[in-house]
Amino acid sequence: MTPARPVLGIDLDGTVLDCRPRQQTVLAELYHEARPHLDAIWQMKRDGVSTAKALMALDLDPGIGFAQRWLDRIEQEDVLARDTVMAEAEVALARMRRRVDLHLITSRQSRDGVMQTLVRLGLSGLFAHVEVVSTGPGAAKAKAQHLRASRAVAHCGDSEVDGAAAQAAKLPFWAVTCGQRSGGFLLENASPAFIADDLAGIARAFDALLDAALAPR
Repeated sequence: MTPARPVLGIDLDGTVLDCRPRQQTVLAELYHEARPHLDAIWQMKRDGVSTAKALMALDLDPGIGFAQRWLDRIEQEDVLARDTVMAEAEVALARMRRRVDLHLITSRQSRDGVMQTLVRLGLSGLFAHVEVVSTGPGAAKAKAQHLRASRAVAHCGDSEVDGAAAQAAKLPFWAVTCGQRSGGFLLENASPAFIADDLAGIARAFDALLDAALAPR
């Protein structure tokens, strides 16, 4: 019988996909006064500030119900179409897939939206499994449950949620700084075992990282 291949958990938004255009599109649509400040707000979010608090820091009032309006809009089909693949991410995933099964573990409201995006971008064949967990405060716990159930050897992502999931599953967290959080924020709040600019950086170090993760403890 062929032995099971190791499993690596991979986040989606900010790790595989560039979701900045989608987020900025929705913000500009919901709050027109934010349009001149989109880049400044993105940088604040990279340092751990919520969208609403970033608006308030710029003396802009997000208004009652902003968070719900954001959730209602952020995964609609026309804005999901703005997501693109991070530079070199597809090549990096194909490189890592030679030695592991890739399990995509993402926090979203709609599984259908995830699957449609993967098909549109030609990525669906790279993943042995796609796990969509609910957004919100339970996301890290839900990701950790899948990591444990799949006996993953590590988890790769771009946020403190991914770091918390890896920590809860007692796995190394391989962080990328191309997405939702900056390198400084991740170092302070997510305890990465390894940090790189993007998935291409993870792929360049992948053999050593994987060998270390598989080594007896």
